[in-house]
Amino acid sequence: MTDNQRNASDRLMIIRNIEKKLHNMRLELEALQYRASGAGAMRYDKDHVQTSPNDYLAMAMGDIIELEKKIQKGEADIEKRKGKAYAIVRKMDNSDQRTFIEWYYLNGMTMGETAIKMRKAERTVYYLRDDALEAFGKMM
Repeated sequence: MTDNQRNASDRLMIIRNIEKKLHNMRLELEALQYRASGAGAMRYDKDHVQTSPNDYLAMAMGDIIELEKKIQKGEADIEKRKGKAYAIVRKMDNSDQRTFIEWYYLNGMTMGETAIKMRKAERTVYYLRDDALEAFGKMM
């Protein structure tokens, strides 16, 4: 892998990784909201330290607010990074390379999904990735 390819891949993978973290945070937020709504049963058996429901609710609300702030910050970061990446992608000459970068890196598709959608063999898409990363890296 050339330096251009490595730099482009690193920059684009940051976007995918942040999106995965955001997805997990959203799932965690849903679970917290569910428990805070009272739908999740609290345990009262002797093996668990029990606080009052009001203490639990206050803690849960604090966690929910904190997590919502982290999600908003992550979403703003993703929007900024994607905007910069799309600005580079729009300048790329090869439409297959543009499509690959957009679908694989910016939309989070797998290589298999990208190959199917592009109507190309998966092996061909791997070669396309190398060329697309080289072109993207030169434009960064």
